[in-house]
Amino acid sequence: MIGARKLRERIEPRLGDMIEDLRRIVSIDSPTFPGEGATRVAGYFEERYRAIGGEVDRIPGTHGTGDHLTVRFRGKRPEGPKLFLIGHCDTVFPEGEAAKRPFTIEGDRARGPGVIDMKSGLVTCVYALEALFAEGFDDFGTIVILYDTDEERGNPSSRALIEEIGEFAAAALILEPARADGSLVSARKGSAIGSLSIEGVAAHAGVDPERGRSAVEEAARQIVRIYGLARPGGTINITGLRGGERPHIVADDAGCTVEIRAEKQETLDTMRRELAEIIRTPEVEGTRLSFEESGGRPAMEPAADIELLLEAAREAAREAGVPFSHTATGGGSDGNYLAPFRVPVLDGLGPVGGGLHTEEEYVEIPSFAPRAAMLAGIIERAAAARRPDSPGKSEK
Repeated sequence: MIGARKLRERIEPRLGDMIEDLRRIVSIDSPTFPGEGATRVAGYFEERYRAIGGEVDRIPGTHGTGDHLTVRFRGKRPEGPKLFLIGHCDTVFPEGEAAKRPFTIEGDRARGPGVIDMKSGLVTCVYALEALFAEGFDDFGTIVILYDTDEERGNPSSRALIEEIGEFAAAALILEPARADGSLVSARKGSAIGSLSIEGVAAHAGVDPERGRSAVEEAARQIVRIYGLARPGGTINITGLRGGERPHIVADDAGCTVEIRAEKQETLDTMRRELAEIIRTPEVEGTRLSFEESGGRPAMEPAADIELLLEAAREAAREAGVPFSHTATGGGSDGNYLAPFRVPVLDGLGPVGGGLHTEEEYVEIPSFAPRAAMLAGIIERAAAARRPDSPGKSEK
């Protein structure tokens, strides 16, 4: 085994190159929509992966997203396990943000749009693979890397691709940033997001209010009921309130966005069913309600054999000189989509930083080389793992 200590020794002298790569891709605006910038970010890594033997493909995006990049490495054990690594190239920031807030270095921190979420993870991944192959790493089955371009909008284009590639993976490693204290992520809440619409009856609020049926009143009553669905391990958030246009007219239309999050899939499914039941019965007679679910992610609960992956990470972290800990978080990622397949998923493998989705976003530069070495060490160890396929199924 090569070991993360030796891999760190190979990666550390390249820190300047890593920062330069980060500067170049942070300088590319890459909102989810339009997707041209995210396609450019993905394309930035094509030749790098080809140069170390990767089979590179560009998958056309749909729904207006950018093109996704897949890279496949085949080791000397054709029947060995498949390891799946995922990162995303899009950010929450609009076009023009890179010029408004360019990449800068302040002491040990680098700043710029998408610098930690998650362009730094894309950079550390390629350096981890380069270091492994430079040391002669070939004792593995298959390693597949996906750089998608639509994670920040719920993966409208790449979800099916993630599920197709990941269903028979022995393990999945997600390149999202570490928590602020350096912790990896071993569990994530699932979510369901949708629009609640209320139809009422318009009437003059002064002349004949009794003829009206206020959609706004019904919305207010339903919002109180919906917030009542919250429970330990499950939360409700309501945003985007709207209703009525003129003060002298009883509102005949109202609505809002409802988001449910839950630690366990069972809790999420129960809350969704209870929401559907609530809106079956309006409280204001004569109003009508509907709910259209538009997105969400399954809960990323730890797989039964996650301990094997955590042990590989613990040993790689020790060798790389990185403090090891893992935690659960409420946010979603690409890794959530693999939970239904019971794939062991370890997330938060990128560098350390903070201020995600804000103008205060930063990455800790000293975390780059150690975290890249740790990632490389986890890849080496996880590539030796074995996970039987689901009964009666085989990978296409």
